[in-house]
Amino acid sequence: MTHMEDTGLDNWNVRPGDIPDTYAPTSDHQLPPATTDTNTNPTTTTPGPQTTESHHLASTTNLPPPPTHPQSSSSQGSGQDLTDLGWHPPPGAVPAPLLPHSLPNPQLWALIRRFDKQVCHVKSLPAPPPSGLDLEISANETFTPVKFKTHLERLYMSVVVGAFTAWKHVVRLRSWRETKRTGAFLAVYAAAWVADLLGVVAVLWAMGLVMVPRWRAVCFPPAPPSIIRGDGKGVKKPMAGVLASEGSITGAPEKREGEAVEQEAHSFVNSVITLAVGLAGDQNPKDISETKYKTGALRVVEQDKTKKPVTDMVFSEAEEVMHMMAQMIDVYERFANALNPTPPFPVLRPRLILASCLSPLLFTFLFFSPHMIIKSLGLLVGFAIFGDPVIRKGMEFLSCNYPEWKQFLSLRNTILKGVPTDSQLTLTLLRIGERNKTPIPPPPSTDEPPKFEGNAAAAENLDKTLGIDQSHINAAVAPDPAKKAEAESNPQSQIPKTKRRILSAVKGVFHGGVSTGLGVDHLAARAGVSEGAKFREGVVRTGPSPESGPTRFPARWQGKKGYAVVTGPMVGWVKGGVDKDGGEGEREMEWTLRIGEVHELQKIGGLGWKVKIAVAWATDAEINDGIILRDEQGNEYHLTAIPERDSLFNRLVAIGGQIWEAW
Repeated sequence: MTHMEDTGLDNWNVRPGDIPDTYAPTSDHQLPPATTDTNTNPTTTTPGPQTTESHHLASTTNLPPPPTHPQSSSSQGSGQDLTDLGWHPPPGAVPAPLLPHSLPNPQLWALIRRFDKQVCHVKSLPAPPPSGLDLEISANETFTPVKFKTHLERLYMSVVVGAFTAWKHVVRLRSWRETKRTGAFLAVYAAAWVADLLGVVAVLWAMGLVMVPRWRAVCFPPAPPSIIRGDGKGVKKPMAGVLASEGSITGAPEKREGEAVEQEAHSFVNSVITLAVGLAGDQNPKDISETKYKTGALRVVEQDKTKKPVTDMVFSEAEEVMHMMAQMIDVYERFANALNPTPPFPVLRPRLILASCLSPLLFTFLFFSPHMIIKSLGLLVGFAIFGDPVIRKGMEFLSCNYPEWKQFLSLRNTILKGVPTDSQLTLTLLRIGERNKTPIPPPPSTDEPPKFEGNAAAAENLDKTLGIDQSHINAAVAPDPAKKAEAESNPQSQIPKTKRRILSAVKGVFHGGVSTGLGVDHLAARAGVSEGAKFREGVVRTGPSPESGPTRFPARWQGKKGYAVVTGPMVGWVKGGVDKDGGEGEREMEWTLRIGEVHELQKIGGLGWKVKIAVAWATDAEINDGIILRDEQGNEYHLTAIPERDSLFNRLVAIGGQIWEAW
């Protein structure tokens, strides 16, 4: 690990004359300099009415000093020391865990990967939301296809995978292969039914599941759901042909924990989109009127008067549907994090609240007869159907006298208050790293495909858990030879030779066109005749990725090479690059901004998504994206061509004391 000095602008050899005294902020390229008073550090927050539970936990959680790696080095100076926990590590140098007494590194990196994909645009709020945690999804979130796709992937990773696992538990229970467990359930159920205490026992059992995690493992012993047959007849080989990941539906191989589920979600959404496009483009040749119209026998103007209103209705409601789906997923994640809290969030409090919410139901079953319960339910159903005038008057009264009454009925503001979603949990963990001057490094990445091998650890003791012979389990876990050969073969070799030649020729022509376009953009940017060309400078990168973080990130501003510099209280951009001798050129500070004054952060693409896919395919290059920073006065700072864009975004979001809202 490397100790670096977080010394504002001192380490960059900035001379007083490098920072102009005045700017005319007439556009996003003429920006006023922020003050360089380093006495005020916005990263230090004091718990109070204007902070959230996330800020409070981050400011009160002290991490133990990380172990020193033998290859570590440090630079001395006046300022705040930042500890490099593995931004540029030699093999085996990343501490495990990065956050002691919290999540193991694989789970932490899975959270950060999903955070990088799900959180792309945030704005600061003047006051904490009622839920006590920031990074709530804005009620004014605009609909875009990319956001909708992201929420669909979240839906798969949380709700769909969770429902699939629960269904496989029910299948196992009904199969009677686990005789002792199913027999115990039957005995308790029968005794409760005979004693007319079925409701009481069910509520007590649910309260036990909420309060005691070990009780969950006893009632529902974990097993990979991908190998459980849906008909209860034992085990099967997973759909991927091997049991390489425990928590996924297909059992597909993964390079790091959680990646299989993420890839499943991506493939699932793409398959749904492909199916929808295919259905939308399907033509029915048996439609007589359409056939006549196409052949010219019937030349009439299209009389479908439903197309426009239905289309308008769908697109007008798409935003509301997306927001409702996001809220549903948030509630699911909050319940999951309440049942299995991650330190430093409270462990016992959310479980006690959830269990106490079952108490009224317990007393109802204890002191009311089934007849009274059914009669009361009938009264409530009738009132809901026929009591609309009374209900409407009551809602009007509440809206008039208590305008925010609906917020107090939301689960996130009542029984789940202070319980985070996965994104809020990730933000809190990132803040803890920043407050302890140990910024969390980005997840490791590699271009090598995952190994097509079975997970031997997942198959251990499954014969006792599932009541199935170990030989059948070994056969289900072992890789399928045909699928293994297919996975390990070269994809290009499966394409016929003629098609390969055609694709190669098309790729070569397209590569030439892309190179020409990039050259024209470069000349236009140098001449200053195109602002768009400046934003595209350096976006396509074919060489190795330069070192990034934790205090400097290669980035371009107005098309010029340089570094985004993140220090204690400041973020800025420094002009400079690598000279012919491999050294770094002289730096000049172009602009600085106090991190506490950042009002909005937004990720932007280096190219349009269609162009991005085409260019990446034709050039075998990586497309570097960018970030827009907006201050409280509305000035914009466009940073482009950032190799580690997500890591820079995460530092800027976590280092300050802003109360964020996701857009």
